[in-house]
Amino acid sequence: MASTSTQSERDFWLIDSGASFHMTPHREWFSEYEKYNGNVFLGDDSPKKIMEHGRVKLLLNDGRIRTLPGVLHIPGLARNLIFVSKMANAGVKIVSEKDRCKMIRGAMVLMRGVQYGTLYKLLGKTITGDCNNTVVPESSDEENNVPEVSGGEAMLWHQRLGHIGEKGLQSLQGKSMVEGMSKCNSDFDFCEHYLYGKQNRVKFPSGATRAKEILELIHSDVFDPVPVPSLGGAIYYFSFIDDFSRNTSLYFLKKKLEVFSKFKEYRALVENQTGKKIKVLRSNNGGEFCEKEFEKFYKECGIAR
Repeated sequence: MASTSTQSERDFWLIDSGASFHMTPHREWFSEYEKYNGNVFLGDDSPKKIMEHGRVKLLLNDGRIRTLPGVLHIPGLARNLIFVSKMANAGVKIVSEKDRCKMIRGAMVLMRGVQYGTLYKLLGKTITGDCNNTVVPESSDEENNVPEVSGGEAMLWHQRLGHIGEKGLQSLQGKSMVEGMSKCNSDFDFCEHYLYGKQNRVKFPSGATRAKEILELIHSDVFDPVPVPSLGGAIYYFSFIDDFSRNTSLYFLKKKLEVFSKFKEYRALVENQTGKKIKVLRSNNGGEFCEKEFEKFYKECGIAR
């Protein structure tokens, strides 16, 4: 790191892979800070005292405001540095594109930089004092006087064009395929609908084993009371599903106290009709299935759970 710099170089941020922390010499830039004792060593092995660490707010060229946490205040430092590895540890990916770079987390572009010598310069500036996350008009681009689409306008085009991606939006602008769209090299903000549209439902894994014969495994459950009783006064229903045949039986109950008697009724019916025995009863282990009389009946009949 050079020991001297111009005044303008002290006013912008450099994105540096060789730094160890986010650092700045400007005490007045911090929106939040606390005392910190320690030292850092620069590229020439000279030590620098760390006075404080805290948060700095950045106004990006697209008008959005980002907060940079974990910034060290080091008086006498020549430049303001954003540490690449610290961003990567927070789940931010750095992508370089020709003479530009961008910092991405998930599908969202957080910040951008432009090449400055062997490093990248952040496209934005530091703000001090109270601020909010409204879109602020950006300054003109010194390297290109073509007007740019602001973050809010880019989002509007993104929505108009069926939630098109950032690269597609830039491609349309570059080929002048959309009337009324000016230069668009900024990203749009987080779009919830776009993310939901890209998601797909993951399949549930298939069961490892299935029953190989009737009554080998019975699934059972008692469903919560319904608000309107049946004509017979029942408000619960008790289900039995055979895992092999998928045959389903329902019993309607007025009270949960009837669960045990209905189970015995179901068991007697199916075992008499099929000539087979219920081997396993699978339930959610609700209180009605764990009564003492139920536990005793399981053991007497050799039914596993």
